[in-house]
Amino acid sequence: MTSTANFSANPTTFCGNYSVLVAEPPGLLGALAINANHVIAPMRMHATFAPFATLPSVSVCTIGAAATASSVGCYFLPYLPDGATTMTIGGADDYFFTSMMTGCSLQVFGPAAAPTITHSNAGGTFNGTAGTLAAATAAAQIQINNMFPAVPLGEVGHTATRLDLNGAYTPGSQLYARNNYPALPGYRVKDFNFDMVNTKGTNRPELGMFSFGVRNPGTGDWTFYWSASASVHGRQKSGHTHLGFIKVGVQNNNIVDEVSLGGAVQFWP
Repeated sequence: MTSTANFSANPTTFCGNYSVLVAEPPGLLGALAINANHVIAPMRMHATFAPFATLPSVSVCTIGAAATASSVGCYFLPYLPDGATTMTIGGADDYFFTSMMTGCSLQVFGPAAAPTITHSNAGGTFNGTAGTLAAATAAAQIQINNMFPAVPLGEVGHTATRLDLNGAYTPGSQLYARNNYPALPGYRVKDFNFDMVNTKGTNRPELGMFSFGVRNPGTGDWTFYWSASASVHGRQKSGHTHLGFIKVGVQNNNIVDEVSLGGAVQFWP
């Protein structure tokens, strides 16, 4: 079974086993003004999931215009740096994907069979705000929220944000990631460390969010999810078992990878 078929069979379980990264073609949006939201026509593309050759815990979701033998049809919403993009989708495809998220937010509202999705980004505001990480995050979220369209009266709207991503990084999810890391045959995971980045004087984990929607072909209704991942590094050490103990050898295999912090989380409806 291909990686795409494995994702289609059970997307939430797939996201618990793999950190999913999105690869998209350049130039999908053309020239659009920043600091504003742009409503675009539904963009129908094709998605293929495949392992990343050197990263055993990663699956890459590659977006392309042409169908392949192992692709699925999908709606795709590209992100606009320092701006927002919005589209309303229907029943032409059963999957929705958007650009990889690290500090953006995704809003969904509308009827279950025809939801409206907005991907909003304020990286410039975040980077240009002096002071603490909390101050920069708050300023960026205000700008992100300002570009979201208003949720119509009587409709349910929910968002996936950087705060959700930060909240996914817990002692339990770190243990989940370590315990599910695939050790090479004859190796054991010796060192396993999460990558920390110094942002505005604060060391924080290097996190990413994969967000997607799945349509139920029977009812026509959509459900949206997000899944968190983190960058890690460490070592695997070879050795052999003797009387129940591991005798460590001298050979090391370095880990430079991305890991899932758990299965996908439903956030809409």
